Amino acid sequence: MILHDAIVRLREVSAGAGCEDGDLRYAPLPSHHVCRYCRGRCLGVEYGGRIAEISSPDPFSAKMLLEHLFDAPLKSEKTRAAAAGALSVAAGFLMLTRTLAPCPTVNFDDCLEELAVRCADRLVYVIGDDIPGLRQALFVEEAELVVVTGDALLTEEGLAEIAEARDLEKEVLLLGPEWAGVAALLGIEHWCPYGT
Repeated sequence: MILHDAIVRLREVSAGAGCEDGDLRYAPLPSHHVCRYCRGRCLGVEYGGRIAEISSPDPFSAKMLLEHLFDAPLKSEKTRAAAAGALSVAAGFLMLTRTLAPCPTVNFDDCLEELAVRCADRLVYVIGDDIPGLRQALFVEEAELVVVTGDALLTEEGLAEIAEARDLEKEVLLLGPEWAGVAALLGIEHWCPYGT
């Protein structure tokens, strides 16, 4: 699973730095919005003075050590959201990514227009919610590019489709701040041009 691969990579990158002893703090951010390519409500994840904002169907409050992420089974949407947030905020702390939160809503239309230009003339398979303006394939095998929304990392179906695309060695483009840490740790292309 792509989340487990990113967790293994985070463990390798942070080995010996003492990062595993740092506290992750989770809290709902009800006044904040989420990325246009996601559903749910905003969940803030703080680590080492950095804060990542991701979407979650059920934001929660919690505190745990980063090392608890390393062996987490990630069997529910809640634990996968927790892992995605931890990966992004830890990657931000390690300066592997600058994108930790969605762009201002004023940039939503520009982001979509630029994504359509980025994907123009390519047959795209979307994992997650439909994205208007893209020429979409019905099956991942037909696609020239696989675009993955932030919600896909939360569901078993989305993760299975991502695994299939990776097995087929398809070019993958991860959308939104939910994917910032995974993309940075695994070297996968990430689309969040206006993220903060």
